This record gives sequence, C-alpha cells and structure tokens, in this order.
Amino acid sequence: MVTVKINGKEITVDDNTLILDAARRAGYEIPTFCYQADLMGIGSCRMCLVEIEGQKKLQPSCVTPVLHGMSILTETPTVVSARASVLEFLLANHALDCPVCDKGGECELQDAVHKHGPHKGRHAEKKFKFHEKDYILSPVIIKNSNRCIQCMKCVRVCKEVVGANVLAGIGRGDHQEETSFLRGFLDCDQDGNCIEVCPVGCFMRLPYRYKTRPWDLKGVDTVCTYCATGCRFVIEERNGEVLRSRAQLGVGINSETLCARGRFGFDFINSQERLKTPLVRKFGVLEPASWGEAFAAVKDGLSNSRGRTGVIASARLTNEELYLLQKLSRGVLGSPNIDSSARWDAATVEAFVSAAGLSSGAVSVFDCMETDALLVVGTHLTEENPVTDYIVRRISANRRMDVIIASVRAMRLDSSASLVLRHEVAAHGELLNALSLSLHGLNADKLASHSGIASAKGVGIERFARDAGVGKEDIDRLAKKLHAANTVGIMAGTEFLRYGGSDALSLLVDLLRAIGKTVRVLPVLDRCNQRGAWEMGAHPAFGPGFRSVPERGLGAQEMLKAASRGEIGALYIIGQDLVSSQSDENFAREALSKVRFLAVEDMFFTETAKLAHVFLPGGSFAEKEGTFTNQEGRVQALKRLIKPPGRARPDYEIIATIGSLLDPAFVRNPRNPSLTFEEIQSEVRAYGEVSLVFNNRRNNDNRLDNRAALVKGSSSSVKAHPGPGKKERQTREDGFRFTLITGNHLFHSGSLSRKSPTLMGLLKEAVVEISAEDAASLGLKSGERVRVKGRYHEALFTLMTKQGSRKGAAFIAENFEGMRRFLREGLTPGVDIIRA
Repeated sequence: MVTVKINGKEITVDDNTLILDAARRAGYEIPTFCYQADLMGIGSCRMCLVEIEGQKKLQPSCVTPVLHGMSILTETPTVVSARASVLEFLLANHALDCPVCDKGGECELQDAVHKHGPHKGRHAEKKFKFHEKDYILSPVIIKNSNRCIQCMKCVRVCKEVVGANVLAGIGRGDHQEETSFLRGFLDCDQDGNCIEVCPVGCFMRLPYRYKTRPWDLKGVDTVCTYCATGCRFVIEERNGEVLRSRAQLGVGINSETLCARGRFGFDFINSQERLKTPLVRKFGVLEPASWGEAFAAVKDGLSNSRGRTGVIASARLTNEELYLLQKLSRGVLGSPNIDSSARWDAATVEAFVSAAGLSSGAVSVFDCMETDALLVVGTHLTEENPVTDYIVRRISANRRMDVIIASVRAMRLDSSASLVLRHEVAAHGELLNALSLSLHGLNADKLASHSGIASAKGVGIERFARDAGVGKEDIDRLAKKLHAANTVGIMAGTEFLRYGGSDALSLLVDLLRAIGKTVRVLPVLDRCNQRGAWEMGAHPAFGPGFRSVPERGLGAQEMLKAASRGEIGALYIIGQDLVSSQSDENFAREALSKVRFLAVEDMFFTETAKLAHVFLPGGSFAEKEGTFTNQEGRVQALKRLIKPPGRARPDYEIIATIGSLLDPAFVRNPRNPSLTFEEIQSEVRAYGEVSLVFNNRRNNDNRLDNRAALVKGSSSSVKAHPGPGKKERQTREDGFRFTLITGNHLFHSGSLSRKSPTLMGLLKEAVVEISAEDAASLGLKSGERVRVKGRYHEALFTLMTKQGSRKGAAFIAENFEGMRRFLREGLTPGVDIIRA
C-alpha cells in the first residue's frame, strides 16, 4: 500500500495503482479519451495530464502509477490550460458536423469541450479533410474517419478483447486512420465493440443511423435474451419501436462489450410477423378470438386431461414464469411431465447437472479465471458464448495461468491457450477419461482407494486416447499441467448435453479434488435462462432447488413418443417449436396431431403453432419483468420497456391467469412477478439471499462481480439417472468422409435470431464448415457452393474453411430449417461434401 496526496487530500491505495484511478477514488474526475479499464494503457490523447510536485513536465495519469509520498495536482492553471490546448488541437481539423453526426448529444468530445475546452479556437485556416467522409465496413458498421481523434480504442478492443485483430492505424500524423487494412468489409465478429468504445462519431452502427437522437429515446437496463453469459445492456425505444441496444462501461459482467446477437439482434421485437391476438380453432380453422374465449378453451382443455398433461417450456422464459409452470403442472394439473430442454434427453441433463455441481451454488466466470489452470471443453466458446470468450482472453492475458482448450473445431481463443487438443467428434468423454487415468498415474498413492477409476482402468488410457484421436503424450502433458496447478477451472459446454460424457467430467472433478486441488466448474450454456429453468424445477426428475419429486415425469422427447401412442391428453407448449427442432419433423407432426388438446404460447406462428387448438400470443423480453439466472448462477432483473403489440400479453400474465382459472389460490397477483420471486426465495434455499433490482425497490446490482446476486448452494442435489447412455459415434468407416456436428452459429441462437433482419443480414442461410486441409484435399475453396449428402437428406450450402480444425469433421449450425434432417440417423451422422 502507498499513501499519496491528491489536491491536498491524503489517500492510501494499492501499489501500482494508476494516478487516474487513485484520483477517481479520492473523488476527483480527470477527463480521458484513450483510457479504458479493460484495455492496455497507451497515454496517447494527453487529456489526462496532471501535475506532480517536484517534476517539471505534466504526466499522463492513465499510464503513470502512484509512488509513496507523491503529491498530485489535477486542477492547476497549467493543467487546465494543457487540457484546453489538447482539445483545441483535436478540433483543428475535426469535422464540426454535429447536427448530422449520430453521436450528437452523447459525444465525449462535445462534453469535454463544453467542460474543459476553449469555446473559441485560434485557427482561421480552412479545415483539412484527409479522408473521404463515410464508408461501410460491414452490414452493421459505417465509418467516418474525419471525426477520428486517434484514441486507438477501436484497434485495442478488437485485438485485446475480441481477438479479431482486423483494425489498425494506417498512416501517420493527420493522415492516420483506424480502419481495416483494405477499407473493405471486416472479416470479424461484427459485434460492434469498436462502435461502443469510440468516443466520437467515427465508428457508427449502420442499422441505427439517422433514426433518432439520444434525447428522444427511452431506455431500461435489462438482460440479453440469447446465450447464458447473461450480458447486461440498455435497450432503447421511440414511439414503441426498439431502436438500439448498448452496453454500459462497468455494468454487468460484460461491462462495455457485447456480441453481434446482443448488440444488433433485438430487432425481432419489432417484427411484423409477430402475432398480436389469440387464436382458437373452430371447425378445424384457427380464428381470432378474445382472451376470454382463449382462456376458457385452455381451462377446459387442461381440466379434461388432468394427470395426462404435459408442459414443454422455453429456457428463454423468466424464473418466475418457469416456476409457475412447474407449479401449474405438478400442483394444479397433477402431472409430473414438464421439461425445458426439448433438444436433450432428460437423463443426460441430470447427469450434466450432477457433474457440473449446479446444486452446490454459483461459480462466477471471474472465480473460474482466478485459477492456475483453466480447461475449456465441450464448447466452441468463441461462437456459442462470445462475451465469455472475451473475458477469458482479457483476464488470461494479464495473469500467469494455463488455458487449455479441448475441442473439435478451431476457435479464436486458441491464441490464448498454452495447450490445444483437437479430439474426435463427440469424444470429449474419452479424452477426459484418458486424462483421469493419466492423473491417477501421477498420484497413484493418493488415489489407491478411489473406487471411481476402476471402470476406466479396465479400458485403459491407450484405448481412450486412441478413441479420442489424441496422442497419449498430449494427454500426459495436460495431466501434468493440472497436477502442477493448485486451483483448476473447468468450463464445460453443451456438447456434454448433446453427446453425453458427463460421467467422465464427474470422474475428473472427483480425482482432482481427491488429490487436493480446488476445482471450480462453470457450465457454459446456450440459452439465457437454462440454468434458471433447471433451478425452478422445469425438469421431469426434480423440482425447484433440485428437490426430489414424488414421481418422475416424462421429458420432452418422451412426451412426444407418448403422444404418438395416444397417451397424452393435453400439451401446453411455450416458446418451443417442437416440429422444426426435431430431426424427424413428420413424426413430431403426427405425434402432436394425436394430442386431444394442444395449447401453444409464442410470439410467432411457428410450425408447432399451426397445429394448436389454441394459440396465445406472448411477449418478448422487452415487454416483461422478471429475472434470469445466467450460467454462473447470477440472478439478474429484466425491466419492461414497452407493452406487447396489439392484444399480446406478457407470458407471466398468461400463465398466472390460466393457473388462477384452475385454482383461485394459484398466485397472489397475476400481474406482479415480484411476488412470485418472493415465493421462489422462500421455496428455493439457493435464492433466499439473492439481492437485486426488482421494480426499482432494492439497491442496484450493477457492480461488476456482485456476489449478492449469485445463488447459494441448494439443500438438495441431483444424482445422475440411469439413462440411454452415450450415443455411439459414427466413424468415417461407414462410407462417408465427414462426421457431422452441430451447435449455434456466432450470429444465431436457436431459431429466434432468424426473426432479426440485422442478424439475417449477417448470415441469411446455413454454411458448412470444414478444416482448410480437408478442403484442399477435395480441391474446394471457401465461399464455394457445395452439396452435403447424408444417408437420408442432402442440401446445398456455402463452404467455409477453418485452419486448425479436426480433419474429417463438418459443422453445420442448427439454427436454420432443414439442418436437423441430417440427424435422423443419429447425433453424429456421416456426410459427404462435393462441389455443387
């Protein structure tokens, strides 16, 4: 610790604290342009100059650390004059086009000039224009280099945080501009983080351009509805139309970063395809109806099938909505059949929940990064959870830690890793078993009595390594890294849910703890409230807080099979398009057509909705209040910005009304989700001490790592249920050259993102991705049209190649219609790829 004086005020701070941060802690604001806490300091703008007693020259406070006994002055006449001179210099050739600049009203240069700058310049000469005015860098980014002030924040965030490294400063002096090297379209994440950090109107969002002014916008701080990273942002509207989303510096785990989905994918809210009135089937045709008619039909349909009902919900619903749904299903309808994971087998979910230790409480991403070694496995983090990728890259660059990546496909995060293992498709379980055996060999004495290793030893490390397609020497290298670490973080992704392997994850965690390691497991999930859905009991095998239930119910896939046999009387489906998400769409249609009563609640008229007896139009995240629980276990509040369109209603209100019609004591107030959250806190021990913003009644939760919003350990735990086990992987020996894998694309999440015109502009149709080596051997090039042929299905795709991915693996995102038809033969079918 060091003690310094700032403007005569004595303050004690940590060693190496920057003068800028020390001054802010003392209550003195120093203006900056180039400084940002998450980026490397460069001290280029010179706005933050301060006077240090005993030194002749002014010093940049954003790169100068304090020293014990230092006396710092931030408001002397010399400092004030220097700031004004810097601003005068910046304005010498800066375009004064504020009336047409999209940054007008929220420009940091405007604010600085108003507060610190000369209100009249001395330059009488005509301004020079060194660059053309505007040019488009991507479907979402437009640039005006005349307004640039050379802070280099865009270049630094692109390189240090995003890892794309597609921007640079080209030229020198007044001729310098930060742009792509060829001034052409950026081959990057299209996340717009360069827009967010730009202090002036140089980088701008193209979809928002010239639409409004900031003082005309009304906004709320809420949570992104795509992946489970749980990014906070502000969404803003004018006249009922949502026009912009933006991140806030220092707010949420994402701070000022967002991915393309979060920054641009909100516009599905404004879609003209949204249904705005209830529909009731009359004489075989769905016709518009009043809410009274719709609710009466739902009440009759569910009442007449008590005990033979099923509820299938989306993991994009709020905690309050999901809690009420399980309460409706189990408590009112008397049915244990409820699920929120329609894509995965229910037993596989149980195994993953158990292996990841979700009932033990929250593990923040920052906890995971405060380790000696981090293993990223079962996820393509760069595309599935981009902002989590940004956090890992940024923090690992500043710490001495091993980042180890085990995956099939290459990812941008590989550049931050000390070890990368490319395993066979769906072989992460075999890789972890081999790793466990290698660790056992390094700790034979400590693990001599460990019973869990016996079955793995029966197979042997060589066999596991061979099946995983990884050399034993690489397995041993990984084992030694984990053995040398005192603390180990594991980020385990959705491939454990898609392909199995949770038993191997559980074994590895047990062995590491048995040899004295502190292990922190973070589940990496691809739906915004998937963890919350499980914790609310939206699963057939456990209730709220992972409590055991008297009767195990049917999962979504089991419900479909039961429906095909005529064993389900009524189904209530919310936010899920079961037909389009199934590999056999015809089977799903036939099964749902045999259900006597089908109620569907959604924003859009999906293929499943077309089969409904009653359709209930629900609301988007911008039209409701409630909470989400992200993959860490961080509970965050959603705020309502606008009303649902037409006669649509928030999902909470619809569910609460249905429950109240069937049981008058179902909820205290069908329009107040905060009362249900209080019920959750009393029923679910893990949520009892959560403190957050809700209806503006409590203290804010905008601190970067707010422990008060992280769930505690539950009094119950989930044990893996004997299920179908891991699916057998197909090999290329079946006559196909490639093994097909799937997941979410960087620009898409589920099917919801297809309703966003902006995201569809970034990727409007599915592509097939293979390794660059495979493409070269086939004589194919990236961008070509190719035909993908499977056993039961074939389709045309655009080919994309990636350097460093596993040979023999082909990836097609699951977000587009028709992709799942390839999966009819299994989770990892074989395919061939030929030129179209």
